[in-house]
Amino acid sequence: MKINTPLTPPLTVGIVGLGRAGWSLHLEPIVKLTEFKIVAVADPLPERRKEASDLTGCTEFTTIDELLAGSDAQLVVVATPSATHNEDVHKVLDAGRHCIAEKPLAFSAKDANALVEKAKSRGLGLFVHHVHLHRPEFYFLKGIIESGDLGELFSLRAFWGFYGRRWDWQTLKKNNGGQLNNTCPHVLSIVLPLLGSPVKDVFSDLRNIKDAGDAEDHVHGVLRTESGVTADIVVSSVMAQAAPRWLVCGSRGTLLADDKGGKIRFYDGNAVEPLTVLDAAAPGRQYLSETLPWQERDVSVGKEAPVPAFHQNVLDVLTGKAEPVITPESAAEVVRVTEMLHKAAK
Repeated sequence: MKINTPLTPPLTVGIVGLGRAGWSLHLEPIVKLTEFKIVAVADPLPERRKEASDLTGCTEFTTIDELLAGSDAQLVVVATPSATHNEDVHKVLDAGRHCIAEKPLAFSAKDANALVEKAKSRGLGLFVHHVHLHRPEFYFLKGIIESGDLGELFSLRAFWGFYGRRWDWQTLKKNNGGQLNNTCPHVLSIVLPLLGSPVKDVFSDLRNIKDAGDAEDHVHGVLRTESGVTADIVVSSVMAQAAPRWLVCGSRGTLLADDKGGKIRFYDGNAVEPLTVLDAAAPGRQYLSETLPWQERDVSVGKEAPVPAFHQNVLDVLTGKAEPVITPESAAEVVRVTEMLHKAAK
């Protein structure tokens, strides 16, 4: 990501949408960074605007259009309802402001790529809040795979499940609600960089089992990459008992883990003789067998990721000190695969 002109702190910030995401995921961490200054907020609810104004001294606006016209915010956070993300990010970029966008960035690859290209052509920062790429869990999985202990990766399973009934706006298709648009982007943001090549084919089963609206509360997706690696993903709020979160299978071993750690079982390929096919009667009428030199060890997810927190990275990028941890292109790839899963379910 190339920024036309690096900014000098304090960076002025506007936040559009003061719901759960806008407040807890953005305003609260931003106020802790002294090199940011929140100068404007926009929300249709006056009590939310007043709470932000009392805390930060910012100017209050009702809509994103008013905020862009009436404030000098250099960086604008789009934390509006999912259905308007694409339109709102376009407005921010058209106004010449850098943008933090809540996920999902868009609902089609075409729309997502258009935003990426617009930001690039104008030298503006576009930061999509795939925050799990700033957490230790992703780097734990990446490190296990890259160590080579498991051999060649051929299959990965992600199981994000719990049981909880919902009846809010995110249970409605008309609001682009459902697990695939709202929780799966987190899972895909972790899984896709681990697979080694782009996703080519998908299977998808989307179901509404118990939520009040008509959007899916259970997602089962299977991805196959161009190189043949598969990923089996279950994201569901209809699981009263959960399986282990991660099952990572390589040609010489397997990792079974949750978000805290787990166990790896593998063997050293150099410690065994190469196999040759016995195309003849099996000795003693028995299956051929061998004793492999299995190794097992407990592995733990680290307490800290090897990258800064999301908003610190945004600050470092905009001041010319670092590259983004989450690229706009990677966020667009999450949208592409999400769109494939939607289409496959139909």
